[in-house]
Amino acid sequence: MSFSDKFTKWSSIIATLGTCILAITATITVTVTLNAWKVDRESSRPYLSLQESPKVQLKSGLQLEFKFTNVGIHPAVNLASRTVLFAQRLEATPVHNEPNYLVNEIPQNMNSSLVIVLDSYEVDVKEIEVEPYYVVLYLEYFDPIINQHYSQTLYYKWNGIDQGEVQPIVHVERKEKEKILEYFKVQNIKLDL
Repeated sequence: MSFSDKFTKWSSIIATLGTCILAITATITVTVTLNAWKVDRESSRPYLSLQESPKVQLKSGLQLEFKFTNVGIHPAVNLASRTVLFAQRLEATPVHNEPNYLVNEIPQNMNSSLVIVLDSYEVDVKEIEVEPYYVVLYLEYFDPIINQHYSQTLYYKWNGIDQGEVQPIVHVERKEKEKILEYFKVQNIKLDL
């Protein structure tokens, strides 16, 4: 084998190895870029967050107001919610289990309120003592930019009325959430819309 044949053979091997290394590098670059794009896309999604503590008002009945803000970059459209309100003792059926639908778009940093109004026969707020209630909010909305549906479930507890004093709405603890989920199974409550 002559020198030129050896040179050609080694040149071919080196060229093939170089091409393989470039192909692997290009594949890694494409993979990293796609992963970064997916992360960026998810971080731009709409996300509804409570910016204020929920408000409790007593009028002719009980009124609970939840003010949401879209803290994401993309708008949220077709917002649908289901609100389930039930006594903390987890024995009776819910006093409120209704869906709500919002037709307007919620752009970035825009507020939207969900107000739940219960008549006095559902929760008697004229009493000095009213037992605590759980409030579960299930939200569904759509991102029109990336054509993706999202959902959130929020678990709260209204501590009722104690000695004539209206108590605030607070977040539930993990153990309470587990009890709520078991209650939903027993009562055959579905949150989806």
